[in-house]
Amino acid sequence: MEILSVRVSYVALIVLVVGVLLVQARPQAPEQPEPYEYQYEVKDPEKELFFNKNEAGDAAGKVSGQYSVWLPDGRLMTVAYTVEGENGFVPKVTFDTTNPLG
Repeated sequence: MEILSVRVSYVALIVLVVGVLLVQARPQAPEQPEPYEYQYEVKDPEKELFFNKNEAGDAAGKVSGQYSVWLPDGRLMTVAYTVEGENGFVPKVTFDTTNPLG
């Protein structure tokens, strides 16, 4: 009787493990992108340091943003970009002589 009880326990354990594995192996629903937005800016006139960035992503997965850096030669470089589908990262770089520190 005791041997039968041990066998039933082993069979129940195997059925439980197989059931858990089957549930975990099923295809998962694809994740949808979550909309988000962020920005920051660093400004230090004493060290002549300036850079910033802002970016936003929508529920369709499209990302757009820009970042700027004040270069040692006195130009402000700005990179505006989008990221969408097959196009990947698409930047547009511009330069300006305006001093972002005022």
